[in-house]
Amino acid sequence: MKISRVTVKGLFGIFNHDIPLTQESGITIIIGENGLGKTVILESINAFFGRNYIFFTKLKFERFTFHFDTSDCWHLIKKETANGIALSIAKDSTTNPLPKLKYDKIFQHTEDLRRIRKFEKDRILRREYELKHMLMDSTREDLNRYMYEREMMERVLIERINEQERNSPPRWFTEALPNISVRLIETQRIISPKETGGESYVSTVKNCSGELKEFISKAIKESSDISSGLDSTYPSRVISKLREKTEYTYDELNKALLALDEKRKNLSSAGLVVDAQNSVLPKVEESQDNLITLLKLHIDDSYDKLQPYDDLSLKITLLRKIINTRFKHKKLEISKDEGFVFRSTVIKDGDIFAKILPSKLSSGEQHELVLFYKLIFSSSANDLILIDEPELSLHISWQNKFIADLKEVASLNSFSAVIATHSPDIISENWDLKIELTGVE
Repeated sequence: MKISRVTVKGLFGIFNHDIPLTQESGITIIIGENGLGKTVILESINAFFGRNYIFFTKLKFERFTFHFDTSDCWHLIKKETANGIALSIAKDSTTNPLPKLKYDKIFQHTEDLRRIRKFEKDRILRREYELKHMLMDSTREDLNRYMYEREMMERVLIERINEQERNSPPRWFTEALPNISVRLIETQRIISPKETGGESYVSTVKNCSGELKEFISKAIKESSDISSGLDSTYPSRVISKLREKTEYTYDELNKALLALDEKRKNLSSAGLVVDAQNSVLPKVEESQDNLITLLKLHIDDSYDKLQPYDDLSLKITLLRKIINTRFKHKKLEISKDEGFVFRSTVIKDGDIFAKILPSKLSSGEQHELVLFYKLIFSSSANDLILIDEPELSLHISWQNKFIADLKEVASLNSFSAVIATHSPDIISENWDLKIELTGVE
């Protein structure tokens, strides 16, 4: 179930927009003058499918309609009621004119709940004041514990209010919603809020690097578990295979060994396995009769052991290809111990090229790295990825390459994308993918 079109009526009380999503390439580019609602539309799509209904209480609109490739339409309307603001939904088929629909309420934002929210916020502020004046000599551990407890309290509060505000949605809605995955990549990409204590924000590049290390560690563990299982049964499988008559030829065996060696080298280049770049592969001669069976078993086992790295290797290779064609006088490497490793291609530290700290990357380099990392590693098949202003801090030559690289990533992960941009250089030669929003002329 994929979104095929989004329409909005009365956005900001003024604009009506119709945005058909490009089906062939899966990439839609929204353009338009400032103030027409490009970013708000992306945020609204993300909020609705992410069940963040509070977002809509502050937004002025009459109706959002989401069209699907199943021919269904979902209509979201907002009404001012005696008890506050209500969001309601209804469903119909696109084959019919818009009928008089029966709307089901999914969210009610009332004055009573707003008062509860203000009371709880005041209580938090009072506790902060008490902490400042009564715990000035507390240790950092005490302060961190307090910050953690406060965050847990806030999470429970927000969930409690959401539960009180949320009505019981219809069954068709609750059953279909989990099948629709929407992800928003916002303009603020290079810093992220820290969860508890300490600094308020941390580098997103650092977060992405740490996450990649975790992906690699997971693949290493999976490979190790497979290896342990295969190694424990290897003797019995060897005896069993030697009793069987093989039809595998020496020529096929040597080709398979070369392919396995090439796979190891590719994984080594991606930073996933022990360096195999300079390995020398001996050729099996026809006089070595027993080796054909033993080496065929070794090849099969090796592919099983390396299988956990396959998907990760493709993604790392694509990320390095995109980044290393852009970064000037530096390149990205991947290490299972460090995650991202940046090296100069012109400055040496002894016999090797010098490392470059992630903090020394330009804002444009960080934006590009984070954007493509999220596209490659944080998207899945059938996702709808929303990208706001991908041109931020990017040189024109980088902007010109963006859509071509996005298509390659979308092909790898099988997602669709909607982009909001002001830049004709982002569009480049892809004007057939654009949808232009217009104002009231």
